Amino acid sequence: MKRFAFVFLLLFVLCLSQGLSSVATAAGFERGQELYQLGREDQALAALRDHIRSAPETVETARAYALIGRILTERQQYPEVILYLQRAPAVLRSPDIELLHGNALVATGKVAEGLVMLRPLIDESFSPADQERLYQALAGANLTQNQPLFALYYLHQELTLNVDQQAVLKRVRQLLQNHLSDVDLAEAAFMWQGTEIGQDARLQIARRALARQNPEIARQQLENLLAIGIPFPYWQEAEELLERTQEDGWLNRNAVGVVLPLSGPYASYGEIVKNGLELALKEHNKTRFPVRFIYRDSADNVPVGRLINGLANEDRVIGIIGPLLSADAMDAAREAQRQMVPMLALAQTEGLPQVGNFVFRDTVTAEQQVRTLVDYALANDRISFSVLHPQTRSGQQMAQLFEKLARREGGELIDIISYPAGTTDFRGQIEQLLWSNRSRPIDEEKSGGLEPPEYPLSPFHALFIPDFADNISLIAPQLMFYGIKDVLLLGINGWYSPELIHRAGRFLGDAAFVEAFYADSRHPEVRRFVELFRGVYSEEPSVLEAQAFDAANLLLATIDRPEVGNRDDLRKALLHLEGIRGVTGTRGFDLEGEAIKELNLLGVERGRLIQKN
Repeated sequence: MKRFAFVFLLLFVLCLSQGLSSVATAAGFERGQELYQLGREDQALAALRDHIRSAPETVETARAYALIGRILTERQQYPEVILYLQRAPAVLRSPDIELLHGNALVATGKVAEGLVMLRPLIDESFSPADQERLYQALAGANLTQNQPLFALYYLHQELTLNVDQQAVLKRVRQLLQNHLSDVDLAEAAFMWQGTEIGQDARLQIARRALARQNPEIARQQLENLLAIGIPFPYWQEAEELLERTQEDGWLNRNAVGVVLPLSGPYASYGEIVKNGLELALKEHNKTRFPVRFIYRDSADNVPVGRLINGLANEDRVIGIIGPLLSADAMDAAREAQRQMVPMLALAQTEGLPQVGNFVFRDTVTAEQQVRTLVDYALANDRISFSVLHPQTRSGQQMAQLFEKLARREGGELIDIISYPAGTTDFRGQIEQLLWSNRSRPIDEEKSGGLEPPEYPLSPFHALFIPDFADNISLIAPQLMFYGIKDVLLLGINGWYSPELIHRAGRFLGDAAFVEAFYADSRHPEVRRFVELFRGVYSEEPSVLEAQAFDAANLLLATIDRPEVGNRDDLRKALLHLEGIRGVTGTRGFDLEGEAIKELNLLGVERGRLIQKN
């Protein structure tokens, strides 16, 4: 009897302890939730992680996983979302967890896996915010898999929610303009007729027809659109296009618009670019049907979008060169895309060609420079790298890009060290690169200021320094003095300066840096350009004149092609250039409209610049 009493007591204690544990863990989740609601996310994450480690598989544990996923999703820390949610046991996987996990997979490029997780959730009941997240993830995933009509379907579903309608319709427009074939666009207009999406699809059909000089098709689409009377954000644009279809001989094939700063503080740069453009135009018009440039001053008190609109609709140009300044570039690109007029920009604004399929760019980008340097280093068996960069926006961006490309190509990244702007003494940074914590003073009296201290061999083969010539002239001698020898120094186009060669050339014996235009190049097209420029302007050309000369030649030669009869023909022809090499190394354009460049690799030998490739 006593034995049964003891067993009963033991079972009672175990049940009680499990109950208390369940209460305690539930309290752990509630604490994490409370901290999250108070905005103390780091503490909330800590409490939720503790809960998961100590809790049994309960409803609260599932909610803890979901809340961790939600916090990390709001921070856009998608790899961490995947790391945590993939650990959630199958018995605990709620629709919320599946949604957050699938969304993170799509966001990190694992689209197929994400779709497998997201598609079964369509009929689940979510909060409006999560329903919107589901539709956005499905739309993005289908677009990545080249299924634009499915992407449109999910955007249409998103429009049925109480969300920012204008933002969704803006994404719809980008999809219609840039990702649908003519057949898909016609199908979209049919499938969503009587809705904002169907209206915009009809508008895009009309725009394409007008760009191809088919005004009858454009007029038919626009009249049907306006007759339906469904309100949508681009009603005025449809009316303006309909007016344009009434005009005869609309497009001026022999006029090209140019947008440059021709007055104000940047006028000197605008004039330099204009010199390069006019030289190309003069040479073209000697042997081809004459073309004229119509210039517009981006420094006028007129929004650059209005200048583009005027060139497209009043001057009726077939294409546009410019703008030059980054401040103008994005607005100009959006208007050129809206008007479906090919624009060849000269600005370095990030993401510019991605605005749309009518936007091209011919300039040297950070990615082109870094890729050229990484390829050169690896081809010469320099497989380990360090980076020394200024603490500036461009320096940090270049360093991150170099790290990404070096790792992707199989290189080993040893270290990334930065220095504040204005630094003149780089000893501390160099010691970090050498993995040396010593900071003993140099005995100037004994060394006479000539002998460097003893340092270990550099733990890397190449050192990337994304800075400009004035700082490189300070850094290069100190690198050698403090022990960084037999290391390939890699530099951006900001190194290109006669002053650098004069001041620090003897410290750059093993260096390679990039530049788009090199006047002493062995390439015949460069030699011819330099001779032409000297003959007309009696001075040496700079990279700006060379870049402008390239842009003008590319556009003019493409306009001359017999198959180019309208703006859309010009756009297509620019994407299929073959057998060319511009004076700044342009070989053509990729599918996004970014120039494909073959950059010069320069170095120093016996105090003189040399071309390495």
